[in-house]
Amino acid sequence: MLYQKNKGDTFSEELFREPTAEYRGTPFWAWNCELDKDELLWQIERLKEMGFGGFHMHSRCGMGTEYLGEAFMNAVRACTDKAEKENMLAWLYDEDRWPSGAAGGYVTSNPAHRAKRILFTAKQVESVDKEEGVRTGKPYFLAAFDIELSEDGKLISYRRIEESEEAANKWYIYVDTMPTSGWYNGASYLDTLS
Repeated sequence: MLYQKNKGDTFSEELFREPTAEYRGTPFWAWNCELDKDELLWQIERLKEMGFGGFHMHSRCGMGTEYLGEAFMNAVRACTDKAEKENMLAWLYDEDRWPSGAAGGYVTSNPAHRAKRILFTAKQVESVDKEEGVRTGKPYFLAAFDIELSEDGKLISYRRIEESEEAANKWYIYVDTMPTSGWYNGASYLDTLS
């Protein structure tokens, strides 16, 4: 797709001396402040002057413009139009922040779509039923075990028991939803197993 000029039978000295956009660098361009269209277009002109073939528009922590909002989309449109005018390549890198898959917190604003973890503890935790836990992100009970450990903490035996059953060394397993974080735009990492 990008390297159509490679399909020729002969080496092009002209292309080697003056490579077109697809053969030039296209740096990650961190969008980490309030986006200003005039400033963005000025920066594209500087990238062109430096010999770059394009850029990757990459929203990062600190971006003061709402991700996927009207101002953000207008900035993307202005930059892609400018790239086309300058015979440069414009890439919209991935999505807001990192890691991929959460669409800048939109997907994981619903607790049902957030990553889960197992909490294995000797203490009972305040929990809700599974349906409410999935819906709200609150911990819910999964299983309980009566376990026997050696003096050095190694497992000797275990037996699954009911939550209300008495045991000499009872341990509980809960499903806990990952907490929210500014790293994920006030949401959390997504449940990649769902």
